[in-house]
Amino acid sequence: MRIACTADLHGNIADYRALFEFAAQRQAQAVVVAGDLLPHTIRRDDALETQRRFVERDLAPALRAFRAHHPMVEVYLLPGNDDWAAAYAAVEELAVEGLAHPLHERVYRLNDDLWIAGYACVPPTPFSIKDFERRDEGSLLAFSFDHAFVSRGSVIRPLQRHEFEGLPSIADDLAALAGRSDPRRTVYVCHTPPVDTPLDLMPNGRHVGSRALRTFIEHYQPPLTLHGHIHEAPALSGAYATRIGTTWCINPGRDQRRFHGVLIELTDSMVRMEHTVYGTQPE
Repeated sequence: MRIACTADLHGNIADYRALFEFAAQRQAQAVVVAGDLLPHTIRRDDALETQRRFVERDLAPALRAFRAHHPMVEVYLLPGNDDWAAAYAAVEELAVEGLAHPLHERVYRLNDDLWIAGYACVPPTPFSIKDFERRDEGSLLAFSFDHAFVSRGSVIRPLQRHEFEGLPSIADDLAALAGRSDPRRTVYVCHTPPVDTPLDLMPNGRHVGSRALRTFIEHYQPPLTLHGHIHEAPALSGAYATRIGTTWCINPGRDQRRFHGVLIELTDSMVRMEHTVYGTQPE
């Protein structure tokens, strides 16, 4: 199975086109964006319209052009913590036209031997968009909820701390997802990286990935997990891929100056990978 993966495109249509060109050149069988699909939005009053408009005016036409020439290549799109859930509904509508598969809390067959499953939520951040944030293992960090918001339909509203604490945790959601396919034969696309890896390293030296996700990977040992979220981690750590047990975990990283993508060739006996910037990863 050949998968072309990137993450954190944040509405950069040039990088979407670069992804599709990369996938075509490398004869990928599947294309994955591992979170943060849509443009950054600062003003809440037009945030949903800005993100929906990108899907309708930019992303959908680019997908139509790609799929017209490569109808057998499936595209999987996962939201991230910078995407409003109400705007992601426009991404879900792309499935009606057969342009892409929405991936959050969804499971699909990649082929006779493999599934692909997605999970968008990250541990709590200091940022205001909370649609795709959930509690991780351990105590809830003391982030302020004075500027925390969620979206439903056409409305963005404040989120109270007690509401957030009442939502299922990352561990809860991953346990439910594991019941929908064989985890040992499933590629998991999770916007957050697992904690304490080269993939979740911040400039201040902290590791901010998910503890629950790491526990999940250690327990189930899926063949491959794909991530994003921490743009600079591969550049800081010197690695875009790492192993947890037998599982290969990948974060392509993000740099506005150059497109970051990874071509992964997954077989029963090995995982080979090639990065557009960093080259091949030792097996």
